Amino acid sequence: MIATARAPLLLALAAVVWIVPGSRALAAQEAVRVAGTVTDETTGQPVEGALVRLADLAGSVREALSGSAGGFAFDGVAPGEYVLGVRRIGYEGLSTPLEIGPGAQATLNLRLTPRAIPLEPLNVDVEGRAPRLAETGFYDRLEEGWGTYFEPEWIRTRSAGFIRLSHFVSNLQRRAPLSRCSQVRVYYDERFIGHAAGWGTSKPVSINAAGLHRSAVGPAPRILDALSVTDLGAAELYTPPAPIPLFALNDTTAACGAIILWSDWMARTAEIPQIEVKLCEPAGRPGEVALEGFVEDEITEVRLPAAHVFGSYPTSDGAVRRDLAVRTDSLGRYRLCDVPAGAAVELEAAYGPETGRRDVVEAASGEEVRLTVQVTVPGVISGLVVNEGTGRPFRNVPVVLVGTDFRAVTNTAGRFSVEGLPPGAYRLRAICEGFESIAQDVELVPGASVRVMLALRPAGPLPPRRCVG
Repeated sequence: MIATARAPLLLALAAVVWIVPGSRALAAQEAVRVAGTVTDETTGQPVEGALVRLADLAGSVREALSGSAGGFAFDGVAPGEYVLGVRRIGYEGLSTPLEIGPGAQATLNLRLTPRAIPLEPLNVDVEGRAPRLAETGFYDRLEEGWGTYFEPEWIRTRSAGFIRLSHFVSNLQRRAPLSRCSQVRVYYDERFIGHAAGWGTSKPVSINAAGLHRSAVGPAPRILDALSVTDLGAAELYTPPAPIPLFALNDTTAACGAIILWSDWMARTAEIPQIEVKLCEPAGRPGEVALEGFVEDEITEVRLPAAHVFGSYPTSDGAVRRDLAVRTDSLGRYRLCDVPAGAAVELEAAYGPETGRRDVVEAASGEEVRLTVQVTVPGVISGLVVNEGTGRPFRNVPVVLVGTDFRAVTNTAGRFSVEGLPPGAYRLRAICEGFESIAQDVELVPGASVRVMLALRPAGPLPPRRCVG
């Protein structure tokens, strides 16, 4: 199957932001209510089960879950600067600065852009889609139509007669819009492996039925040329001005496009049947309770549908243990029914091959137990904050990731480290009164460790001495 390019959906946020002058003492006394709704940008329908987070600059975080009508609320919010974030499985994450003034009742309309994933309500995966390939976002982008896509079945049925992967890439390029650049960057399982010829490779004279390569630009890079066509499982081709996946986005690909290849092992998996998940209903017997809660990705805090939850507790005589196993529904919620009240229950969650930490909780009615599984591989951003004029490091300087609640403080050597970061694009800024900060943009891929240097320059002739550098 080949999907051609179309305009992508864009993330939208409609929020009422108040910037009201006045003394800080007065603002601190006038706490307000911050409420709003979360809706689907494409349909306008309310989004239930979205996690809304309100974080202040000191790192304090408040959370609320949107209801069936998409509504949420925070009471007693002090005026000031905050970071508002929204996460929901099936949608792009949202994070934005928010300033709330005194005396105003904040009403927010948060619109989330759907992020197509192989999940339907109460379903795990669309039958026939490889889970590993789905985790890379391949099917998300295919349904959005950003570029030209070649699914595993298409690759398998059309690779006959080719031996080297570089030759087959030329064949793929004939079926996509041409890049105007002479070379196009090639990525294999999110790693840059070299270049393929651009406009030269896509001409009919450059390839024949036997797969012979006749590019006027020159031979393919050594790594790409060494791979066999049997190593290919799926492919994506992007031509400007189409959006480029974050792991491949840079100045070059933004101007010339990119070729993204996925290995055969990423696509070589058995079909997964659709699974419908329904939570159990308690029998209501005296002395028994329902133990319930939700399962989240430990790094992104996105709730995980169809995750496994395992429970175990001793019977009344203590001779044996009773084991239970359930799955979460489409909102990432689970329920263990008819558990003896007060029993010490061992709980553990799993999602795919990943297993979370085992917790022991006391079974009680009305309490929710949060379980986590590390599905996303976290990354690390570390670096050094220096005085732009002298080159000396700054100590005890806050470093923030703009628009998030991640932050760090430099040590005596001016170094900092922010760990446990989800993959994505970040903007770093060091903050010190009396100094101007030069922001640094960072693209973080899963499991990566990125180092940066942040420079501070004096904002005036006599900066305060709160920053030493």
